[in-house]
Amino acid sequence: MIWLSVVITLLALMAATMIFMIDVGDQLNLLLGEELAADLRDWSSTVSLLLLAPIAMYIYRFYVIANEKAGAIRVGPKQFPELWALYQDLGRRLDMPVLPRLYVTNGNGVVNAFAMECNRRNRYIVLNAEIAMMLPTAPDVVAFVLAHEMAHHKLRHVSLWRAVIGIIPGVMVLPGLATTRAQEYSADRLALAVCPNHATAVRLLSVGPWLADGVDPAAWLEQAKDEHREWMIRAANSMSSHPVGIKRYKALRDIEEKGFSVHGEMF
Repeated sequence: MIWLSVVITLLALMAATMIFMIDVGDQLNLLLGEELAADLRDWSSTVSLLLLAPIAMYIYRFYVIANEKAGAIRVGPKQFPELWALYQDLGRRLDMPVLPRLYVTNGNGVVNAFAMECNRRNRYIVLNAEIAMMLPTAPDVVAFVLAHEMAHHKLRHVSLWRAVIGIIPGVMVLPGLATTRAQEYSADRLALAVCPNHATAVRLLSVGPWLADGVDPAAWLEQAKDEHREWMIRAANSMSSHPVGIKRYKALRDIEEKGFSVHGEMF
């Protein structure tokens, strides 16, 4: 999917260049008519902006993370030491000697975490407090979420070039949504490799931190097996950037049962 995104991006740039070359003396108007020619010019102009995208995205990423850091707390030996110790341990398991900077922020009730890379020296993970608060009662959830975000860095999912080649394919179901969905499965797999028997940690995404302890893993797996092949579930999964909950949970439980030879369902 990544190489397909590269091909689509290059083809789009080549097509835009050809349109500019052909459109000498309004040749497109003669060949295609004024309305279609105008649409093609607009499209080619938009695609041409992709050449400036790396610079714009590079600057924008620094702004985004600065905006996050301004209201967040940086985790360290003296700040949330239990969370820091877990983070260091996961770094050793993932063979990441230099870890991204970890911040905790107020999510105002939203359960979220994300990884961001400005460049190879400036890498970050931001964890909402709604997840960090679960460390005393559900450490498996916090460990899995952290490992998942660290895996995005480990697998270079958040690099600048990945973002650039994903702009045009990103508006398509294939390969755009499928690529990001595959990346989420990949990050889950790596997280499970270093946090074995933590598949049920993704219950957080379904019921939040307040009901997570009430989820019955066996009943949830039964639901997943019963519903994961429904056509509308498949449609919802196909149109999502992340695997839907029951497919994601089933994929992790399948790995626990059968090993890493099995994969999550893309559709």
